[in-house]
Amino acid sequence: MTETQLAQQLGLTRAAVGYHLRLLMDVGLIAVGKVEAEEHGILQKYYTPIAVLLIVDPAHIPSDVQRYFIRMEIEHLRGIFSALQLYHHVSKISSTTLEELAVAMLKQLKIVGQKHMNDMALEDAELLKVKIYTEALASLTKQKEWRSLFQG
Repeated sequence: MTETQLAQQLGLTRAAVGYHLRLLMDVGLIAVGKVEAEEHGILQKYYTPIAVLLIVDPAHIPSDVQRYFIRMEIEHLRGIFSALQLYHHVSKISSTTLEELAVAMLKQLKIVGQKHMNDMALEDAELLKVKIYTEALASLTKQKEWRSLFQG
């Protein structure tokens, strides 16, 4: 994605996105994947991730960006409920509870991701994502607070 595309999707200014893109490039998490000239000769840089997997710590997400990660996780959870044929549960869950569940899932992903940090060189990236997500979800379904949501 370009800086402009990222700014639009995140609801941030181009300046804020540009600042963070430079930070991410400085620590080696992203790189310029390609550069294309637009009609008027303006060069557009398309950024690409270098990291095999990036897990976001919900405790350290800036509040202006947090809503994006929570929304993304809610969509993942809706997909899971659908796959488990429990989609009718989602319609009964309040938006506040769904947001709390998304944050709880992000926390579990961080815990499980830290456990598998050294596995990244050993496994295929997609397989590792599935493994981490599956373990995080399994842990979440065992928690008393969320158990009833995942029962048919």
